[in-house]
Amino acid sequence: MSPDPLSELRDDPAGRVIVIGSGMGGGSLAWRLAHNGREVLLIEQGGYLKPPPRPGKVGQFIADVHGDRVKPIQYVGGQTKFYGAALYRYRESDFRAVEHENGVSPAWPFGYDTLEPYYEAAEALYKVHGSPAGDPSEPPRAHAYPFPPIEHAPVVERMVGTLERAGVPVAAIPRGIDRRVGGACVLCADCDAHVCTVDAKMDAEIAAVRPALATGRVKLLLHTEVLKVLTDDSGRRATGVLVRRDGEEAVLHADTVVVSAGLPASALLLRRSANTQHPEGVGNHSGALGKYLAGHSTGMVFPLVSVGQVKPAHTKSFAIHAWYEGSPGWAYPTGVIQVAGQMPFWEEASRLMRPVVKVVATHSLTCFYMTEALPTAETGLVFDGDKLAGRVEPVQNLKTFHRLRQLAVKSFAKAGYPSIARRRPPYMWHDVGTARMGDDPATSVVDANLQVHGVEGLYVADASVMPSAGAVNTGLTIAALAMRLGDHLAGAASATDKAPTIVSEQAA
Repeated sequence: MSPDPLSELRDDPAGRVIVIGSGMGGGSLAWRLAHNGREVLLIEQGGYLKPPPRPGKVGQFIADVHGDRVKPIQYVGGQTKFYGAALYRYRESDFRAVEHENGVSPAWPFGYDTLEPYYEAAEALYKVHGSPAGDPSEPPRAHAYPFPPIEHAPVVERMVGTLERAGVPVAAIPRGIDRRVGGACVLCADCDAHVCTVDAKMDAEIAAVRPALATGRVKLLLHTEVLKVLTDDSGRRATGVLVRRDGEEAVLHADTVVVSAGLPASALLLRRSANTQHPEGVGNHSGALGKYLAGHSTGMVFPLVSVGQVKPAHTKSFAIHAWYEGSPGWAYPTGVIQVAGQMPFWEEASRLMRPVVKVVATHSLTCFYMTEALPTAETGLVFDGDKLAGRVEPVQNLKTFHRLRQLAVKSFAKAGYPSIARRRPPYMWHDVGTARMGDDPATSVVDANLQVHGVEGLYVADASVMPSAGAVNTGLTIAALAMRLGDHLAGAASATDKAPTIVSEQAA
């Protein structure tokens, strides 16, 4: 690009789409649009994250390269640079209204069948390795996973075998990593919550942004903050964005603007885009902007597997989904249990607790259990003008959460593994909502096609639009929604027409 990249972008090219944010939503959308023949300007507030490899390490822990945990993660690829690449399809029930212990998980404006072809396309793009075996909650699929599940490390293989012999169904975690024949992944211990320095983890940069740029139809503008989304005088059509780069402000025009900045940034951007026609923020005429926050109530359990320290291994490979729809003696959806990757999370514990946490972590497998936390009209972001002043947490289903903890402990005990699992309040993971999708403008921000109600040409494509969190990881659903939007914007006839070609494992 030129020394002053803003100068060549001030014009108004017909058909250009501006996408704000290069994470799972924005990156996947840019790729899909490019392959549908659209011109895209992808704007990222940060730059590339390129930590140098360290001897004996393929990945680097998040705390070592993003030490300021308060500061937002702003890199090409967004939060996926550090994710564990667990790429699940939502279950069929996640799209329906489902009663929980303390409320109802709302219905989506469409069902699972609408997203199924886009799930398939996203799995191909992100090279997902998986299998439905052992997962009673797995939704139907038109075709098999692109690649078979990754192999278990020996310490995990032993646990999986004993769990299955004890009658506990075990399923592979679908993983977005390049474990094909000749692929870059070596199944190292430094993956979950690490940035991969050999490009083996299929984050949004590696899997989507790079191939999108390679088409020649996508321009990437780095270190650029979007200050406002702009509309015409009527307030009914988006016309572009106001940006700031190196202290210079500029207006960039486009036929279509897509906000994919993530939580809470997308809602905040719409809020500070207020104008005469939208005095409380664009998309906020009904007060729904920032509301209906949902997510996952998450806890940790540590099944002890070794008297000595567990050797470095790639452990993130199995999950227990037996109680997704309900559990014995409990009528409500319960959740999932997953093994996590090896992470030196004790480094972030207090100095007093650090030695204890390290002993537990290095003699066990780190596992977590997740159940759904529910949105309401009261849950969400608290605005103070254009600033974020706080948030009201989603509604917790605490009896369900503690039941899931007991099921995890009992399952590992049946397999001969005593566990350490503190009874503590849940962590909140995988936030969704705050610009949620719905048919009713009185209770939602975007419609079923992700367009902001009443504002033509303005869309949102990230976790903000999701009406509910389900109890599985949200990344693949974000990618599928973005790909569906890409086809909508391009007028594509079907998702599968533009699905990427995948070489078979045998051919590779």
